[in-house]
Amino acid sequence: MRWRAAFAPDAGNVGRARALASQALEDTELGALAVGDVLLVLGELTGNAVRHARTEFTASVIVSGRIVRVEVFDRNTGAPSLLGLDEESTSGRGLHLVAAIAIGWGWHTARDDAGVPGKLVWAELRTDLTEATDPET
Repeated sequence: MRWRAAFAPDAGNVGRARALASQALEDTELGALAVGDVLLVLGELTGNAVRHARTEFTASVIVSGRIVRVEVFDRNTGAPSLLGLDEESTSGRGLHLVAAIAIGWGWHTARDDAGVPGKLVWAELRTDLTEATDPET
């Protein structure tokens, strides 16, 4: 399964991207836990594109075997960075969350389909997460 969509740099499009990806993931065999993690990572990466790149962005979700790859391309070539965690800060934790959930993440400079330079930030997650079960059942 491969889902891909382009968005304007508007904060409302973070939720729109998650909703559209959620619809696309309904046709997969991913459990709710895996889908929730994918949508969390997608939300963090698209949110960063809106807040920091401030350019159009393209979001993709690719399910291949036991791996889900989330990709976000934006038209800013600046490197994403893990900020130091500050207990007083109300932001700056997104990539830390991604790093904690994903089995790997990274970025590289790239060009979009029109040849416009930017960067692609990606994260990979396992699809074989099992749902939490009640030990008494």
